[in-house]
Amino acid sequence: MAIQAQLYSDNLGFPLVSSQDLMENNACGFNQFYFNPQQQQQQQFLQIQQQQQFQILNQKNNHILMNFSTTGHNTNSNQTVLFPQSLACQLEKQRLEIDQFINLQKESLRLALQEQRKQQLTLILRNYETKAQLLLKQKDEEITKAMNKSKELQDFVKRIEIENQTWQSIAKENEAIVLSLNDTIEQLRESACVLSTNGGAVGDAQSCCDVQQMEHNVQASQQLSLETGNEEQQTRKMMCKSCNCRKSCIVFLPCRHLSSCKNCDPFLHSCPVCRIEKKASIEALI
Repeated sequence: MAIQAQLYSDNLGFPLVSSQDLMENNACGFNQFYFNPQQQQQQQFLQIQQQQQFQILNQKNNHILMNFSTTGHNTNSNQTVLFPQSLACQLEKQRLEIDQFINLQKESLRLALQEQRKQQLTLILRNYETKAQLLLKQKDEEITKAMNKSKELQDFVKRIEIENQTWQSIAKENEAIVLSLNDTIEQLRESACVLSTNGGAVGDAQSCCDVQQMEHNVQASQQLSLETGNEEQQTRKMMCKSCNCRKSCIVFLPCRHLSSCKNCDPFLHSCPVCRIEKKASIEALI
């Protein structure tokens, strides 16, 4: 036994282990890896082969040991010379078988590791693919939201531009109305000045009639009648066209007619002169 252990240690480079240890550890610790059902079946088949091979090796070892023990009691000089040669051949044969078995196990281990690495890479790629799809979906949603927001802003800018143009046109119209009203007010002031001047002339004519000669009375009366008629006509024009009893002081828009007094203005919805619908009214300071 000591010679056999020494030869195994010298030829293989590691101490001998029993077949039971090899079977429990599945020849280099194969039970530490994860296999799918097909790989497990292959592994079981390999284990059966290993058990058969180890049984054969054990039988051979036992046979050699029995021969060695038998020859130990019946030794002679010729058998002592032949025994080392026979033992060396048997050990060399067993060494080759063990090397073949180890190579087979190494190849199986390599294939198992390769398959496991392939499965791990496939799982990692699937995880990254799922995460990439989620990220792409989120980015697509963000792009859609940004496009909708941009469209809303563009519509808002267009509405602001339209409102700006509308207000500019309204401002221009109001400016034109103000200028027209200023002209109308100036005309009304001039008319008021003319009326006041005519009124003073009438008073002077009446006072002069008392001191003038009788021959001028007819001419003065005729002139007074004409001036009074003009004054009445002008006063009639200045009267409210709704009540005809108060002086007109309200200008209707957009027709710009001075045709209503302040009291009648709230009740009128159209101009009394042209019947155009009233949009606004302004009091004229006369």
